[in-house]
Amino acid sequence: MKAAALRSSWSLSADKAIDDRIILSSDVADLPAIEAPDILAVLAIARPEPWIETLTKAVCDGSFVVPRFILDGVTFPEIKRFLSQLLSSDSRSDTALAKEIRNALRDDLLHLTAHCGELTGAKRFHFRFFTDIPNTRCSFHVDVTPPGAPTTALIRVYCGARTQYVHPDNLTSWEDFHAWEYLRKRQVLAVWNARERHDAAEEMRAAARLSRLDARPDFLHHPDEVHTVPQNAIIACKFVDTQFVRDCVHVRARAARGWIHRSPMSGAPRCVVTINATNTNSH
Repeated sequence: MKAAALRSSWSLSADKAIDDRIILSSDVADLPAIEAPDILAVLAIARPEPWIETLTKAVCDGSFVVPRFILDGVTFPEIKRFLSQLLSSDSRSDTALAKEIRNALRDDLLHLTAHCGELTGAKRFHFRFFTDIPNTRCSFHVDVTPPGAPTTALIRVYCGARTQYVHPDNLTSWEDFHAWEYLRKRQVLAVWNARERHDAAEEMRAAARLSRLDARPDFLHHPDEVHTVPQNAIIACKFVDTQFVRDCVHVRARAARGWIHRSPMSGAPRCVVTINATNTNSH
C-alpha cells in the first residue's frame, strides 16, 4: 500500500503530516500504518503523563540509572519477570522512584512489547532498555534484524535528548548512505584500537576523521536538514534484514532500506527502550 492510499485505510486527522515514507501523527492509534510496505517510520505523539515528568527528573539528576540491558530472543513472560526484578523496591537503580512510578514505567514497557507482538506476530523479542548520557558512539544508522525476522520495531525515548532522523528524499542514494555508515564504523574502530594501544596521536587523528564524518554526512544532499522526533513520541519504524547488509560492498541497497536515525550527541540524559521481533508465530 502506498503512503497516499493510507487515507482510505486510516482516519487521518487535520494535525497529521504525511510524506511518502515518514508519518507524523498526534494519535498513537496510527502506529499500525508502519505495516504499509513503503512506510519507514510512524512518529506518533502520546498523551503526556505525569509519571513521565517524575521519571525525567530522576534520570536527569542521576538518581535513576539503568545499565544498557540487551535481552535477545526473550518471550513476553521473560521480559515481564526481568522488569519486575529490575523495577522492584529492592533494585538499587530504583530507589529514587516511588512504587507507582515504577509500576507505570513497567506497564508501559510491557504494553509496547505486546504491541510489537501484535504488529509482527512475534513470540520472541530483542529488548533493549537503558539510560545514557548522549555521546558520539552512535551516529546515523539503520538497525538490523536477524535473517527472516519481521523488520517492524518500536522505540520510545521517555526523556532527555530526542532522536534525530533524515528524510529519504535528502539522500544522495542508499548506496552512499551504506558506504558512509561502513566508513564511520571503521573510524570508530580506529579510535578504539588507538586507545587500546595507548597511541594518543593516532587516536586524535582518528577522532578528527570521525568528527568530520559526523559534521557533514556526505550521503545527504543537505547535511543541515536533520529532523528531531517530537517529544512524547512513540516510534514504529522499519529495521533492515541483516542478510541484506554485510558491509558497504556486499549490500543490497534496494532491500536495505530502513529508518535512518541517530542518537543525539549532546543534551540531557535519556531513558530509552527499543523492541523488535526475533521470530514469528510460524518459527
